[in-house]
Amino acid sequence: MRILFVAVALFIAAAAPAAAATTVFASSVYASSGAVANLGNVFGAPNGVSGRIGNPAQAGQAVFRFLDALSGADLRLTAVAGGGAAPTVYVSIGEIVGGVAVYSTETSFSGGAGLFAFDFSASCALISATGCSLVRVRTTGGAFRLDAVSGVGAAPEPATWALMLLGFGGVSWRMKQSRRAKDVLTAV
Repeated sequence: MRILFVAVALFIAAAAPAAAATTVFASSVYASSGAVANLGNVFGAPNGVSGRIGNPAQAGQAVFRFLDALSGADLRLTAVAGGGAAPTVYVSIGEIVGGVAVYSTETSFSGGAGLFAFDFSASCALISATGCSLVRVRTTGGAFRLDAVSGVGAAPEPATWALMLLGFGGVSWRMKQSRRAKDVLTAV
């Protein structure tokens, strides 16, 4: 019976795609400050319509909230052209812990048009065991035109659920076998 459990577990692990995680998009603005405009345009998939964080004369900051917690892996910012020279953009991931927003160390890059990808999975794991729901984007000057913020959901993949259910089945089968053996010994 053990061989059957091992064979099924290996089959499930091999058959399930590793990329079964779900991409989720920012759903609301948690906080903003400085020069920001049209941040509602950032929600949902990229469509060429952007929000603005910062302007040439003033810094700006926006914190986006996700309904589904992120794992921190494959965090993506999609930006469109506009706003003059490419500003320096700072990104961090965070979670609300005890009513206070806690953020990871910031990563900076030169903004502009395109897709910018980050891996904050280690940072997110240090902040929260259940995933992070906040992404902070800020500039110290210059306009960054953000079209979408997305990341990979922190929910377990289908293979993880299948192995967990298989484990529960194995435990219940073992308990049942133990109970039967106990009943046989007391009947003798």
